[in-house]
Amino acid sequence: MGKATLFKKAVKDISQSLPQFLSICVMAALSVSVVMGLDSMWKTIDDRSRELYAATNLSDIWVSIANPTEMDMWRIRNIEGVEKAEKRLAVNSSANINGRPTLLVYTTSDKNTLDRPYLIKGSAGSSSGAILDETFAKHHNLRIGDKLELELNDRKISLRIEALALSSEHVFSVKDTTSIMPDPGKYGFVIVDEDKVKGAYGGRKPYNQICIRLAEGANESEILEKVDAALGDDLLGIITRNDNRSVSHVASEIKQFKVISAVFPIMFFLVTALVTLSTMSRLVEEQREQIGILKALGYGKRSIVLHYSSYGVYVGLLGAALGALIGPIVIGRTLIDQMRFLLVLSDYRMSINVSNLILSTVLIVMCTGGISCYTCLRRLEEAPAALLREKLPRKGNRVFIERIPGIWGAMNSTSRLVARNTFRNRWRMLMSIVGIAGCTGLVIGAFSLNDMMLNVSRLTYEDVYAYDNKIVLDDKTSENDIHNLALSGTVQSVQETVVQVVSPGGKRRMTIVTIFSPESPLVNLRNMDGNIIKLPKDGVAITRKQAELLGVGEGDTLKIKRADESYTEVEIGEVIYMVSGQGIYMSDYFWEMTGEEFVPNQLLVKWDQKDQSFLDGDYVESYVEREAQKSDFDANLQIVFTASVMLIAFGGMLAFVVLYNLSVLNFCERIRDIATMKVLGFQQKEVRPLVLAENVVSSLLGIAGGVPVGMMISFLLARDFGDDLDLVSRISAFDFLMAAAITMLFTVFVNRVVSGKMRTIDMLEALKSIE
Repeated sequence: MGKATLFKKAVKDISQSLPQFLSICVMAALSVSVVMGLDSMWKTIDDRSRELYAATNLSDIWVSIANPTEMDMWRIRNIEGVEKAEKRLAVNSSANINGRPTLLVYTTSDKNTLDRPYLIKGSAGSSSGAILDETFAKHHNLRIGDKLELELNDRKISLRIEALALSSEHVFSVKDTTSIMPDPGKYGFVIVDEDKVKGAYGGRKPYNQICIRLAEGANESEILEKVDAALGDDLLGIITRNDNRSVSHVASEIKQFKVISAVFPIMFFLVTALVTLSTMSRLVEEQREQIGILKALGYGKRSIVLHYSSYGVYVGLLGAALGALIGPIVIGRTLIDQMRFLLVLSDYRMSINVSNLILSTVLIVMCTGGISCYTCLRRLEEAPAALLREKLPRKGNRVFIERIPGIWGAMNSTSRLVARNTFRNRWRMLMSIVGIAGCTGLVIGAFSLNDMMLNVSRLTYEDVYAYDNKIVLDDKTSENDIHNLALSGTVQSVQETVVQVVSPGGKRRMTIVTIFSPESPLVNLRNMDGNIIKLPKDGVAITRKQAELLGVGEGDTLKIKRADESYTEVEIGEVIYMVSGQGIYMSDYFWEMTGEEFVPNQLLVKWDQKDQSFLDGDYVESYVEREAQKSDFDANLQIVFTASVMLIAFGGMLAFVVLYNLSVLNFCERIRDIATMKVLGFQQKEVRPLVLAENVVSSLLGIAGGVPVGMMISFLLARDFGDDLDLVSRISAFDFLMAAAITMLFTVFVNRVVSGKMRTIDMLEALKSIE
């Protein structure tokens, strides 16, 4: 009977203070929805990609070596920790269809079990057939049974499409550095039997890769050293799973959203906890008399604590349930649908991070129910008789401003009343400022994230590069051919290659090395101070992010694997800043000093007069405009833009709820004061500023306090956003002004609502004795 009575009382109390409890519920829902929405996005990609990797038996290491012998294979297979090793061919070919797109040809045999295709349609089995990239086939309207002609090693091979499939190595599928966004119209993959390509290679089976699967618990770094030692000078390079472009891009997307989902929700929860503390303290304070009655009627301490704790628990659980529904549907599904344009997965079933859902629910209940319990326990220390008496008003004290005659004397009576009330309720004022500061910081951080993403393409394709076209040359094109063409404009020859790099600490990475002349008119490399520099004469320049990953700095030496030869040591002469395009840069002179030959495979051109006939001619394999690269880069980051916009919206909603809740609490605390002043003859316009001015002051101080919070969020995002981007935390004046404008707009709106409540005060009800 007692429990039923307390439950009815709880329902009645919540209904009487419905706006305050609704605000707590909304804050809880916003906090959990942000966590679950962002978590569902990265969790879905993580789960679906892992499923695809497992289904296709993705290798752990790919070793580049020309025509490995059986002795090479025996040595690799006998390395401790190597579970399986297989050889294959991986080489680009041209498809004889409209636009002559590139297909990366993989060879396979009945014995191969690694890097298998994920079949979508059809079946594989014929040695004369082909398994084609499903997205490529859709774009070119190719179906099972159609003929496909490839040009491979200057020979033509005719294939019949037997199946359509996906590949773990082409979840993020781009051809080369001219491509930023996947384009199935220009690039895809095809898997053929190794016997089918023999005709293009003089009747022999060609191989250029060894695919390795490691045993569980194997030490990868030790195995890499042993592979290097086993193959010696024949080794061209080693790519680990983490270095694979597709796998690393997927991992980077996951890491980016893990960072976002870790940083932003923390502030949501902190703000919810602080505002709940203010709200529940006020509500429990209003229940002093009823707590005293319950104690006098014989209710035990445990029953009363559970009763008042249930207020927060009910509201917190409801908010958590709403957040768990809204987050994945509104945030998660929107982001996952955008990710379909970047990543090709077998399906996009949404995954829910159950552990974080439980953790979020527990945190919310602790923020709501736990704080309700804490505030109730404080009241239970008093005797029933003391609780049944009206609480004595706080003893008035002079505020510190009164001790400054120059300021106090210049203030009017309204300003003095506002100052006295503000300093008399320092705790509530502090909670208001901290709550608003948290919300403002969230909005500033979201704007900063948006700015950082926008700056990536600008800093890369406006500040660093100045070409009109980036051109990939045909393999047969020599530098003399380009020179004889006498193109109209500024032309810069570039060689881009991927090499094996070993740091002094033993870290190994396949790294892009870009080689061009020190007098570089179209590539403006910058040092860490932002000044344009030339390439070192007797060393290399390395990007800061790449240096961090390798654990090296200026003055250190790196070992670089030369083609078909041993390693050579190079000194790091300069650490440069590149927001995108991490790697190593060196001059053509120094490249040749290492024993290599400078063979340009790309051209950068700033046209005086564009030569379209050259771009469409036999010398050019592909080309792209710088503006198109910039647009594609922005499109690649569109999902982060969308996430930042959502966070701005959710942060704004949280700010509104916080301002409304705190303003209503302030109004409720002052209702008797307001009624008294009205009875004494004060007009509405004279009374209104006493309450509303405090809201404005707390908003202004909260906005100022939100700047360091936003800076902290921005710093955390920039520091841990992934290995591909080197972001610098910045908060622009626009970010601050927009966040301040949003907060002040809500403040004005809330003040209007509270002002309307002042007009409807029942002065008799407000002034009647509590006794």
